[in-house]
Amino acid sequence: MKNYIYASILAFMLANPPAFAQQDDRRTATTKIADLLATQPAQNADKLNAAMAQLDLFTAEDISALLLSLKPQGGDNAKIEYATNSYSYFVMQNGKEPMRSKFVQGALDALGKMQDKNNKGYVLNLLTNAGKDDAVSAVSTYLQDEYLGDRAARTLARIRSDEAGKALVAALPSAKGRNITYILEAIGDADYVPAAPTIVSFATAEELTVRKTALYALAKLADPSSEEVLRVAAEKVNFGYDESKATASYINYANNLLLKGNKELAEKVAKTLLKVDDEHTPTRIAGLNILTHIYGAEYVPDLVKASRDKDKAYSIAALKLAQPYLNGAAVEKWGKAVKKANSETQAAIIKALSNTKDDSALPFVEKALKSDDTLVKVTAIKAYGKLKGVEGTPELLKLLSESNQEEREAVKEAFFTLKGEGLTGKLVTSLAAAVPADQVTIMQVLANRGANESFTAVTALLKSSDPTVRDAAYNTLPAISKSENLASLTSLLSTAGNENEIKLVQQAIVAAVQGSPQKEQDIQSLLASYQSANPNGKTLYLNVFSGIGEGKALQPVVEVLDGNDANLKAAAVEALANWNDHDALPELIKLSRTTSDSKQLNQILNGIVRLTAQSDFPAEQKVLLLRDAMGVAQNTQQKRMILGALSNNFTYNALIFAGKYLDDPELKSAAAMAVLNIALSNPSLYGEEVSAILNKTVDALSGQDSDYLKQALIKHINELPKGRGFVSLFNGKDLTGWKGLVENPIKRAKMSAKELSVAQQKADELMRRGWYVKDGVLYFNGKGDNIATIKQYGDFEMLVDWKLSTVGKEGDAGIYLRGTPQVQIWDTSRVNVGAQVGSGGLYNNQQNESKPLKVADNALGEWNTFRIIMKGDKVTVYLNGQLVTDNVTLENYWDRSQPIFPIEQIELQAHGTEVAYRDIYIKEIPRKEIFTLGNEEKAAGFKVLFDGSNLDSWTGNTTAYTISDEGTLACYPVKDSGGNLYSKEEFGDFIYRFSFRLTPGANNGIGIRAPLEGNAAYEGMEIQVLDNEADIYKDLKKYQYHGSVYGVIPAKRGFLKPVGEWNEEEIYVKGNKIKVTLNGTVILEGDIAEASKNGTLDKLDHPGLKRKSGHIGFLGHGSEVHFKNIRVKRL
Repeated sequence: MKNYIYASILAFMLANPPAFAQQDDRRTATTKIADLLATQPAQNADKLNAAMAQLDLFTAEDISALLLSLKPQGGDNAKIEYATNSYSYFVMQNGKEPMRSKFVQGALDALGKMQDKNNKGYVLNLLTNAGKDDAVSAVSTYLQDEYLGDRAARTLARIRSDEAGKALVAALPSAKGRNITYILEAIGDADYVPAAPTIVSFATAEELTVRKTALYALAKLADPSSEEVLRVAAEKVNFGYDESKATASYINYANNLLLKGNKELAEKVAKTLLKVDDEHTPTRIAGLNILTHIYGAEYVPDLVKASRDKDKAYSIAALKLAQPYLNGAAVEKWGKAVKKANSETQAAIIKALSNTKDDSALPFVEKALKSDDTLVKVTAIKAYGKLKGVEGTPELLKLLSESNQEEREAVKEAFFTLKGEGLTGKLVTSLAAAVPADQVTIMQVLANRGANESFTAVTALLKSSDPTVRDAAYNTLPAISKSENLASLTSLLSTAGNENEIKLVQQAIVAAVQGSPQKEQDIQSLLASYQSANPNGKTLYLNVFSGIGEGKALQPVVEVLDGNDANLKAAAVEALANWNDHDALPELIKLSRTTSDSKQLNQILNGIVRLTAQSDFPAEQKVLLLRDAMGVAQNTQQKRMILGALSNNFTYNALIFAGKYLDDPELKSAAAMAVLNIALSNPSLYGEEVSAILNKTVDALSGQDSDYLKQALIKHINELPKGRGFVSLFNGKDLTGWKGLVENPIKRAKMSAKELSVAQQKADELMRRGWYVKDGVLYFNGKGDNIATIKQYGDFEMLVDWKLSTVGKEGDAGIYLRGTPQVQIWDTSRVNVGAQVGSGGLYNNQQNESKPLKVADNALGEWNTFRIIMKGDKVTVYLNGQLVTDNVTLENYWDRSQPIFPIEQIELQAHGTEVAYRDIYIKEIPRKEIFTLGNEEKAAGFKVLFDGSNLDSWTGNTTAYTISDEGTLACYPVKDSGGNLYSKEEFGDFIYRFSFRLTPGANNGIGIRAPLEGNAAYEGMEIQVLDNEADIYKDLKKYQYHGSVYGVIPAKRGFLKPVGEWNEEEIYVKGNKIKVTLNGTVILEGDIAEASKNGTLDKLDHPGLKRKSGHIGFLGHGSEVHFKNIRVKRL
């Protein structure tokens, strides 16, 4: 099963394999293997296809060498096994026969050379996938091996050819111990029928496992000559169960005969099975099954007869086998069989008849309705409803009055599923005169069907003297009430007898209004009734309003909060806490800040958390609401509830906020689970602060499954991107990282260093008078100028929470990006200045859009959150999770003839209004920096071949070599990643400079003086680019490491920077002289002609050493490498 699943997944991934060109590949086997393993395991279909393409270039000898690299048991063979197992399936695709043959040849060579038994077993598994007759001879030599016999036998069974079958039979006489059973089983699985006479002698062996396996094999082969030996074996155990599974084999033999078309012999076996003793029910059922498959509908009379058998299991099996043939005349035959069957079989027949939906079945079902057996009658009731439909209502009502509880439930179920029009009318007509028990059932059915026409009849029973009827009537109301019943319902509200009845009437009113086509009018009507009610009556309406949840219904509830009636106010708080939609949130938030009643606070916080969670607010807005709730929470239970709700909002701010509670002994467990859920649900959250919180979370996790959760989180931490991510601009303690504002960017640029220093001192003094920190919040008191970051920023993503004070007028602020106004913040009530458009727009724009797309501000005095993204001159702003500015150009306010500054400080605007900020984070976005030559290189005559913006100077494989998001020339391990990229121009003598960054196990190369065709490492020259320290390359030859002229001149090792860091390299070529300088150190200097005069180090032909000119190229080997700042100078 495991291999089947693997093969299915692989088949999906390789559904459209790329066509890779066959290349002249003169790499050594060691290099090919290292290059392959550097890409394993493949993470997606493209990378898997690339790895398979590399293996296509392997020779049989390379395949052998790869498999001989397997370590003994306990060693790490994962990469080799992943690659070879994948390839063993890959080569079985259409058009891959040459590759399959080569793979098998290499596998067989390795199989013969390797010593480790486990590794031999693994290779046999590969041959199970890819082997054909070409593997039979070698594999069969292991059939006598005590350890490998099983795998060898299974491999031959999978090959399933005559040659494989002959090899298995030939090995059988000399086989010993378990290998006998392995071979016997394999012969059966291979379906090698000529072996049947040979196997017969083993079917009577004394050893149980041999006998059992031989019987299994004979059953699989289904040779007619084997019938007697299989029958005799089954007879010996009286056709019952035994450890040799003789009876099961005889049954399987019959089934396989049927599959192979031998119906005559299959019938003979089946009839033998039917004659066994009654106690062997499964055996008899097997015979019945075989004969049904042979004769089909013709066998129905026999199945009917079998259904009368005293053995219940046998009779029901007969009925199930007949199910496909239950139509026409067969219905009557089965109907007549009901009378003579036992009760369980009767029930099964009745159910089967009802499924036919054939009217001819109805008389038999009607007879069964009179049965004294509850099981039969219950089944008949359900069948009657299915066959008769609504027309059967009178009979079902009659049955209802005569039934016991189990039968009553059956009638109710039948009514629930009844098809057709007019049912509810008939039920309503019968309701008043029915006995109490029937009235209860009828009302349950009416409620299930939402029968509004029953409202009058049901309400009449609200005064019933029978308490069960009265309760049922009240419970029915919410399901059947509509707008036209509101007057009656409001009247009932004041007359309901107890709390539960009141609740049900309230639910009925809510349901009526929610489903009303005139909802507004109905709400107005309820408001009028509310206003005319006395204080006690008003309390009854408040929960109705909370269930309706409309804005108009909210007003009277809020008004109550300003009154003096304590009971009414308590009811209003409860109503708000139970409100149906988020319209109540502002009022609940106000209450949470003012109430002194701990019980009410608990209700309020539950309401806030519930409404926040069920709202369609963006996650950013939900986080703001939950943080506010945490600020008023008084006990651990409330705080844990809030952290639990926070965990479903996968934002950076949510993770940071939850992380603050990891040090609280009572909350750390809830905080840890919140952090875990947020982090695992959003892998884009990373950075130093995130890593610190996640590592602390690992230690805080406890309880059931904590070990599993810790491992999952540790894995997540290890897989996080290595960049800095978001970093804090405000530490919550002081003004570190901030300074006062000195002029604007243009004027600052004109100042001397001394002038700027003096001005900065004065600005800092002024800044400290207006800006201060308290309780983790950065405040501006309305006096002074902007505050600015000391560091300057180019492209970035910024998160910041802000709040305008309710104190004073003209609320106004903003955020300057790259020293330029601004992302607007203001009080939206200031319509005189146009603030009604909302915050988040680029206020100072004149040519480009200045207004936000929508109003997304929270109320004045409440926290808001910005997410600001700036790339180039484009700005995108999200306010409280809603897009308000979409990729709009920010104009240069200070000089509109110039574009925005490429890099500058960020400022928080001072505009004479009190404002607060918190949680200010920034993530710098790498830019595609366009490389330009320095003055020295310009003067020296260098030319740029790649500046980060285009591949205009290059030709070749532009599928694998692309420009990355950060502006590098990147080679990715995808389809065609083994191809090369060449300069369009040819170069003879030159200085070539470039920067490169390796990934773990990376391998590439710089081709020089290369032609566009052939293997550049030999037809030209290759300067190796390699992660020297990768374990997979530890056994390379010295001329294969980084900087070497591949196969010719070795380079010194030890001068590469750590993987992931940028290296600088220069290649100097003049005539036969070559020099490679890495990070300032010469690692190779030599003479090509001198180094090869007595043959090259790799003993291969390198005609390219004699070339005087050619292309510069990147020679990919299927791994990720990045290059940049590529320039060349001709000599």
